[in-house]
Amino acid sequence: MHNTNDTTTQTAKGDKPAFRAWLTQDRPDGTTLWTEVSGLWPTKSATGYSGRISNPITATAGRLVILPATINPAAEPATEG
Repeated sequence: MHNTNDTTTQTAKGDKPAFRAWLTQDRPDGTTLWTEVSGLWPTKSATGYSGRISNPITATAGRLVILPATINPAAEPATEG
């Protein structure tokens, strides 16, 4: 059973997340728009990850992609295909 009271292990505001959640949207020109949704921190029980959405997302369609926090696809050059 999932424990909804399980909080993250983030203890200080400066702690870096282990992963980041991204919303991707394919554009008609073949490129992909990457929008960061949230950082993800391990839960105290170490059975999952938790994050908060602080900015509203206007997209109604797309893919959710979870990547290590050290990777920033939004900063990389756009690729086609």
